[in-house]
Amino acid sequence: MLHTDSRDPHIIAGWLNAVAQALDARGLDSKAIFATAGIDLGAARNPIARFPAAAMSRVYELAESATGDAAFGLSIAEYVHPTSLHALGFSLLASSTLDSFCRRVVRYFRLVTTNAECQMERTASEYRLVMVPTIDGGQYIPQDAWMAMLVRFLREICQPDFAPRAVGLRRPRPRQKVQQFERFFRTEVRFGSDDNRLVFDPGDMETELPAGNAELARQNDQVVMALLARMDRDDVIARVRALFVELLPSGECDKEKVAAQLNMSERSLQSKLAARNTSYRSLLNETRQELAVQYIRQGLHSVSEVTYLLGFADISSFSRAFRSWVGVSPSEYRDRSLGRKGKPEGSEKAVG
Repeated sequence: MLHTDSRDPHIIAGWLNAVAQALDARGLDSKAIFATAGIDLGAARNPIARFPAAAMSRVYELAESATGDAAFGLSIAEYVHPTSLHALGFSLLASSTLDSFCRRVVRYFRLVTTNAECQMERTASEYRLVMVPTIDGGQYIPQDAWMAMLVRFLREICQPDFAPRAVGLRRPRPRQKVQQFERFFRTEVRFGSDDNRLVFDPGDMETELPAGNAELARQNDQVVMALLARMDRDDVIARVRALFVELLPSGECDKEKVAAQLNMSERSLQSKLAARNTSYRSLLNETRQELAVQYIRQGLHSVSEVTYLLGFADISSFSRAFRSWVGVSPSEYRDRSLGRKGKPEGSEKAVG
């Protein structure tokens, strides 16, 4: 069953299996360790099962004690596969740019766990993917494992020796094995940081990735959105986004229709979205923009087909909207993307 109480941080089953494999590889009894923490590891065979983050914190404490290894979290990343993160794993690996990879982490990471919140920060000199724990700060969280997992995925889709500019971890500096952290990340690691972060060079963010596949990424994004809507019926944003993807091709995606699908009034929908600092119009515009960029970038649909898929009345209205989003026409954007001639002007918010 999906975990439905959003007030209680939880973790997806695939992550538990990765931790169990890391323990077994050390010759430890993972089932016994999980049982001591109150978790039946057999239940993790259900890929969409959720487990309390508090119980997992106990697992991490037991694991570090049993291994005597302050860098045990790094070894967890070795056993995280795309399927460990359900559809999100495939969306991440199919991302077209480092920017779209990071934005997927920010938007969809709660499918994997709600014991942390992610955000992107941008300055004149760097991009930061920031992860802040939501669980009790007194509990042990393998912050290095989450960071290591993301870097490992990036090495698969960017280049084998990929390294962020810097890494920040909230955990205190360990008394030993500091060099092991720096060898893994291949960059400076700052312990005792205010948050957990990966720092990137701005010039790397829009470089086209060799393994990018916008169509595959989009299809898995839809699965993620549907799972999020099921996982937390109170997450109105995830539910509205999922409905947009379903209803846009029909052209019947007005607020009244969406509210009816959610079994609430338009006023109630508006109020719930306002409480999340957004609006129906903003979400619709963001969803259309992201889908438009994905469709045009992959080059499998004509401009008229994309116009239909996004529920626009005609090509001219879609073209005007697209130009306002990315600064060029749909055909210009498609030619630049397929020709790999550099990033289109104004495309920094696109997810591909």
